[in-house]
Amino acid sequence: MKDLEQLLKEHYANFSGMEIQDAVKFLYQHYMGPGHLIVDQEAAAVRLQEEWDTVRPDETAPPSHSLGNGLCRLNLNLCKASRLSTLTVLKIFLLTCRQVSPNFSGLKQSLELVHTLPFPKEQADAYLSQYRAAGCPMVSHSPQFRQLYSPAYRVVSEYYVNIMPVLCAIDQAMDNVPDLRVAIDGPCASGKSTLAAALSEIYGCPVIHMDDFFLRPEQRWPERLALPGENVDHERFSEQVLDPLLEGRPVQYRPWRCHEGAFGPEVTIAPAPLTVVEGCYCLRPDLRDAFQLRIWVEASGDTRRQRLLDRGGPECLASFEQHWIPLENHYFDHFQVKQCCHVHLLA
Repeated sequence: MKDLEQLLKEHYANFSGMEIQDAVKFLYQHYMGPGHLIVDQEAAAVRLQEEWDTVRPDETAPPSHSLGNGLCRLNLNLCKASRLSTLTVLKIFLLTCRQVSPNFSGLKQSLELVHTLPFPKEQADAYLSQYRAAGCPMVSHSPQFRQLYSPAYRVVSEYYVNIMPVLCAIDQAMDNVPDLRVAIDGPCASGKSTLAAALSEIYGCPVIHMDDFFLRPEQRWPERLALPGENVDHERFSEQVLDPLLEGRPVQYRPWRCHEGAFGPEVTIAPAPLTVVEGCYCLRPDLRDAFQLRIWVEASGDTRRQRLLDRGGPECLASFEQHWIPLENHYFDHFQVKQCCHVHLLA
């Protein structure tokens, strides 16, 4: 990750007309996040809508500018051009507010970084002296910055920017599809569950995990596992999940807990405007047409190996490499799973 001084210098290179208070605002947002902007959610929504109505859609605008600390400025011009809804923008903004722990001590210590930019030293010293005396409050952009760059953004977690293609695809689909079914497939440890959890937070939608339909021991006969895409109880998934979803009925099933060797308590999921199914094998040819939006998630081999190590140590990694990953790859290659997806995400 780039250090804060480097990020600040890059910010100056991108916005050379910025003034000292704009540099201080950058540092403030890095350490304090966006929570200071929230008086109440209704006011935040009104403010966003008012700004949204004045924003010019721009497909060529950069998606964001990094603030470091896992945060960035999400460009509203591109959001509007991409048909991301204001409700989604508001939600990821509010979620970010809850996720950030303000670091006032870090802010105060970082102010000297203003001297690494080509501002006159006397002016910088005078501004910082007054700013510290005032208690290091939130600052607005300078009039010059606003005139030159017309900033229109919200500070959000970088993760939400990374999944913007998915959010845009969902928002666009929900404009036309009353009961949207989304499937997320891809290699193990690529971030499918993380993405599904984020979508559940953003949209308040139910998530169904293919791991709940893990094969029971009596189903694990060699002839079955030799066939592509058979390492899942797709028969039970079709009957207990997919058929009710397609018919607009509540979904009811008992997840199989492979570590316990038993079924868990029954899960009931009411019909919803958006339902997400995540996990390998959810895009078998006999299942995929039920999903109006199909998402492929992948990560580098090194990233996946490290996640598997973190998840269960060397034994877990060895088990996946020897058994589960070859079965997945057979399925992916035979049924061209990646090629059938509408959105490809590198997590």
